[in-house]
Amino acid sequence: MGPAEIARKLPALPKLRMRAGRGRWVFLTLLGLFITGVYFFAHGRQPAPIEQVSNLLFDEYQKAKPREYDPETPVRVVDIDQTSLEKIGQWPWPRTTLALMNDRLAEAGAIVIAYDVVFSEPDRTSPENIARVLDANPGASGAAFDLSALTPHDEIFAQSFAQSYVVGGYFLNAAEGEGRPVTTPTMNWSGTEARSAILNFSSATTSRAVLQSQMLGEGFITIAPDSDFIVRKPTMLYRIGETILPSLSLEALRVAQDAKYYIITSSGSSFEDGMANNSEFVDIAKVRVGEFELDLTQDGAFNVYYTSSPEPRRFIPAWKILSDAAEDQDWREQAAGRLIFVGTSAEGLKDIRATPVNAAEAGVVVHAQVAEQAIAGVFLRRPYTVIITESLAILGFGLLLSFILPHLGAAKGAFLTLGLGAGAAFTSWFAFSQNLYLLSPVYPMMTLLTAYILMTLASLYMTETERSRIRGAFSMYLSPAMVKRVSEEPELLKLGGEDRRITILFLDVRSFSKISEMLEPSEITTFLNLFLTPMTEILQKNHATIDKYIGDAIVAFWNAPLDDPQHEMNAARAVLDMHAALITLNDKYRESEDIKWPDNVAMGIGLNTGTCTVGNLGSAQRFNYSMIGDAANLSSRIEGLTKQYGLEILLGYETAKALPDLAILEMDKIKVVGRSAPERIFTLAGLSDTAQDEAFIRLKDSHDAFLAAYRAQSWDEATGLALSLEQSASAFGLSKYYAIMAGRAAHYKVSPPPNDWDGVHIATQK
Repeated sequence: MGPAEIARKLPALPKLRMRAGRGRWVFLTLLGLFITGVYFFAHGRQPAPIEQVSNLLFDEYQKAKPREYDPETPVRVVDIDQTSLEKIGQWPWPRTTLALMNDRLAEAGAIVIAYDVVFSEPDRTSPENIARVLDANPGASGAAFDLSALTPHDEIFAQSFAQSYVVGGYFLNAAEGEGRPVTTPTMNWSGTEARSAILNFSSATTSRAVLQSQMLGEGFITIAPDSDFIVRKPTMLYRIGETILPSLSLEALRVAQDAKYYIITSSGSSFEDGMANNSEFVDIAKVRVGEFELDLTQDGAFNVYYTSSPEPRRFIPAWKILSDAAEDQDWREQAAGRLIFVGTSAEGLKDIRATPVNAAEAGVVVHAQVAEQAIAGVFLRRPYTVIITESLAILGFGLLLSFILPHLGAAKGAFLTLGLGAGAAFTSWFAFSQNLYLLSPVYPMMTLLTAYILMTLASLYMTETERSRIRGAFSMYLSPAMVKRVSEEPELLKLGGEDRRITILFLDVRSFSKISEMLEPSEITTFLNLFLTPMTEILQKNHATIDKYIGDAIVAFWNAPLDDPQHEMNAARAVLDMHAALITLNDKYRESEDIKWPDNVAMGIGLNTGTCTVGNLGSAQRFNYSMIGDAANLSSRIEGLTKQYGLEILLGYETAKALPDLAILEMDKIKVVGRSAPERIFTLAGLSDTAQDEAFIRLKDSHDAFLAAYRAQSWDEATGLALSLEQSASAFGLSKYYAIMAGRAAHYKVSPPPNDWDGVHIATQK
């Protein structure tokens, strides 16, 4: 069937193309919608591994733009640091020492003193305890027993509490325990009560009753890190049974304001915050204490926006408060009018936490930073509107990719995916840097990436399946000469072969993968039919045997199974005719409205002559009349070199040697991949009439001069000749070759080859 006959049948192709294309698009679109649905559902469930990715991203945001520390914020940390332990003594310090520190903080004007320390055990240095120790000593006698009459240290510490505003800390225990009761303020609800959303503990480890009695408030100091042990969202509200408990930072804020109660806002208290009137879906939204309100996560945690660390202006060393030296009294100004958190940064006391900005932060600093943010009103925000925005982004990106990607190639689809992903990432960073919103791009970006990869792989699989079907159909074609001989000699239909000197052709369409991306499978079939049909007719007209079609490639040979004394000449005529036919095809179909044709189809042809085994090769179940041998391998390598030299036709030495009267130019000496011996390669510009044309004769003289200069390593001369030939040789299709060789000569001038270089170029790819 010729091109004209195929063209006449094309009116039937649009329906076929539409049917095949529609099925492909529908499948890919459904795949994209399925992936979108999976991530939309996952976003609602928030699986830990994906949430961890978002957390790590937000950590990087905090490192890039930490909260700016304001020294005017009335919060300070009294730090029992390593220096304090060295100066005052090992921990725990006598309660008299702590009472002195507490008294001095109160005298300096501290508003509230909140202890990130639990005084659950008696002071072992208290007089009554010392008396018992001395009593156990056999040598003890006399006035030592009068120690028991002195005031216990815990009472002295409690008296100090009575003269100041103290908030104590306590630990929460998951296991049942007797524990002392915790002093808790009133908890009021705004909206539906959501106690079940608050994590429940069984008991608390508090300070001694004598100390508790003089505290104005108590808050838990339990800090639960995330699964990677980083403290991002310390919980502000826990409960024991039905009793809701505040954190140390919240309770310090309450006592500082002399507030009597908290107001907890649930997600059912407003339309935009959630699904009211259904307690199963009600979460914690906010907590208010006095004038301060904190946005919380659904289970009562708070997203801390950390300052860069360390921040020395936040700290007052404990040893300075206990020092009587005049030069150490600068701390008083820092304490006056401040809310004081007392804790430790000494590593041996085991209260070191990892935060997004610091791998080793004192736990007390977490409480202090929560209070700082509440007072300053600077918060990281992740309201329901942000979560809804993420959900809409998943749907929007997923739907866009599902409906558009099937119509794009892999390259354009990649640009679209990268563009959307970059937009999501930029929006997330912009939301954080400008408004402190925690808008995660992770789910939308994962939707994009997964949809692109799976849809592209599915598309490639479908394309390859269609391509395999096309190859299978063309593999059944035989040359007319072979059909005639088999019909006359049926005994040829058996395995076996003979050695013959043949000329082998390998032809390949340039950039066929890119062409395939542009076309639907039915359009690929039409394109291959329109291309391969005239090429096959030319080969058969010039007595070639079609070995096989490999998708877009043709393998053929001459001088088998029938003798062809002129096989080199017939091969030369065939490749020149195919070159002319391709020009005609491009001109005919490039602007066609009925046929999808790439802008400018190009091909590469390799010819080589040598001895191969030809015959019925394969298995007992199926075989083809084909050829194998080193000459065939070399022909394939030569075809591959056409891309590297910017040429359409290349000949091996044995083929060129048999055609002395044709317009042939030697291109290079090269070692191809897989062969140790160099091969001279040539191009075919025309038949004998072209060889006698004056323009070709002039070109050949200049070309020979170029090759001589190149192989003599006269790089400047070779570069100059190549650049001049680049313009004059365009009529023979050699411009790209000379541009490539000019570049190679210029490269060798800078990086010369070895001294014993014999002009052979070594190919690094097939």
